[in-house]
Amino acid sequence: MLDRAKVPGWTKAITMEIRITKIPHLGSNNSSHKQLILEEIQSSQPDLLHITDQEQAHLVPETCTIPVVVTVHDMFHLEPRQIKAGDIRVPVGDQRPGLFRRRDLKRLKEGLARADLLICASEMTRRDVERMFPGKPTALVRHQIDLDYWDPEGNPRSRELIAEHDDDSKCLLITVGTDEPRNRLNFVREVITSLPEEVADDIHMLHIGSEVELDDEQLVAAFQHAEALLFPSISEGFGYPPAIAMAAGCPVIAANLPTHNEVIPERCLLPATDVVAWVDEIVKVHAAWMRAGGVPRNPDDSIIDHVKNTLSADAQGQAMAEAYHDATQGG
Repeated sequence: MLDRAKVPGWTKAITMEIRITKIPHLGSNNSSHKQLILEEIQSSQPDLLHITDQEQAHLVPETCTIPVVVTVHDMFHLEPRQIKAGDIRVPVGDQRPGLFRRRDLKRLKEGLARADLLICASEMTRRDVERMFPGKPTALVRHQIDLDYWDPEGNPRSRELIAEHDDDSKCLLITVGTDEPRNRLNFVREVITSLPEEVADDIHMLHIGSEVELDDEQLVAAFQHAEALLFPSISEGFGYPPAIAMAAGCPVIAANLPTHNEVIPERCLLPATDVVAWVDEIVKVHAAWMRAGGVPRNPDDSIIDHVKNTLSADAQGQAMAEAYHDATQGG
């Protein structure tokens, strides 16, 4: 963002890449890395230090001559929890970290507490941060989506790219994410098995990242040609898949839960555990596919415009500039 002059009033002084060994954040690694950062600050004379991932928060120096900000993408491992989904509870984050990881997490929390400002990727993450670090200044800076890359008209990709995983005679639905419990792929499978038989026979379900691995070009093709992305995840720090789907003009059916309902239009949200509501929505998607004769769907321009207005590089850059200003001006 700084290299592309997308953060008004700010340029990049230097980038430091800190390589972590097998046991991160412990012992001499921790001290030597922080010393390197302090030496670089003295040499380069920047106005601000930005640590771009909460997993590197241990690098926040104990004493620093310039303000330090840390980007917090999510709090899942710093604050493991169980979230209720209907009559079950879904674990989010590592519920039983080992000894070294517990020490690691302690140092990460101490580093976050030393920072002058914590930049959060979503309002939900911001609330989690403010609960754990009451009184700590925070800022909301959502991630950006590369709109040109996913653009179905400016950068179209053929459905043939996913032919080995596809059946182009059927209505293509996709999920994106691993099979970890919070992604609730079992809920999707329950919904699909609850569809009317004549609809279910016409559905081709592609589980990307859990059952099928796609390369970058194939992933673009999948988003551009799917009739809908199903996204029932119980919790996200930001939620890239629905944002990418919208940028590709792909309709989204998502759980009406925090983070999702911050950036996804209300018309795309459904009760998280209501199987009937999800079945009804998929039946509507299938009916539209049938009316179109199974031809490639037209991109949904309204959701493309929505993501342009909320998750563009310009929007992220402006929010980042405001966060940097707050940090250097003491809030």
